Amino acid sequence: MEIGVGYVIGCLLSILLWRLDRQRLFNFVNIKLKRKIKNVYVVQFIYFCAVIAIYVGLTFMSNIFLVKSNQIYNAITAFIVIDISNTERENLNHTERKHFYDTISTISRALICGFIAPLFYIIILGNQAAIVFMLLYNLSFDEDLNIIGIILSIATIIPALIAEAFLYIIYVFRNRELKIKFKGDYLNNLWKIPLLNVDILAAYIESVNFYFHYNGNNMHYLKSYGDYTNKIDDVCIKDYLSISYSICFILFTVFVFLQLL
Repeated sequence: MEIGVGYVIGCLLSILLWRLDRQRLFNFVNIKLKRKIKNVYVVQFIYFCAVIAIYVGLTFMSNIFLVKSNQIYNAITAFIVIDISNTERENLNHTERKHFYDTISTISRALICGFIAPLFYIIILGNQAAIVFMLLYNLSFDEDLNIIGIILSIATIIPALIAEAFLYIIYVFRNRELKIKFKGDYLNNLWKIPLLNVDILAAYIESVNFYFHYNGNNMHYLKSYGDYTNKIDDVCIKDYLSISYSICFILFTVFVFLQLL
């Protein structure tokens, strides 16, 4: 049981210190760097060099000093990479109707990028991979960093599929229905916008439509997924939050169990 203690402590700290805004720190650094270096591709190159250096350094430490068995290292890693507990505050404060259609995406993004993906990469590649993912995730909020955004989309494909499996099971049990209409976009979304399929599934679970603004190839259009007349409201948001937290609890239990193997 000792093997998973560090991760449990780190996860609890992340929940307790939910007011810590990681994104604000990344925004501060990013804005300062972009002011000094006007070329966005040079900025991304610097970020890639920094990320590679961090990954190599952490891997070296793990191999030489056996940091993998250090519970303090595991606790720090979990605290840094798990970032989902502030989602409820962000969403429940958005009481105006115009914000409700952003909340499903916010919850989905936190579920995938702030929880499932970090744990997935810890299991597959180790703590250092989860830290690298966290860095790329926070940098990807800047849409100008397009290469980082593409890499993050690829990195979220499998974590998004994991979330979709849970959401689909919930949808089937709630609606007694097997079919979900992705309007032929499922595979395209899976490769280009993995989180969109998660949003669509969430909307089907809550029996509301999901609207997405496609932008590309000199075309701009709004697409609606679902055949519902219900409007998304705070009840839907609270329900999807509870589903999201339940998925996190189940997956974290599985994660700790795998640490014991």
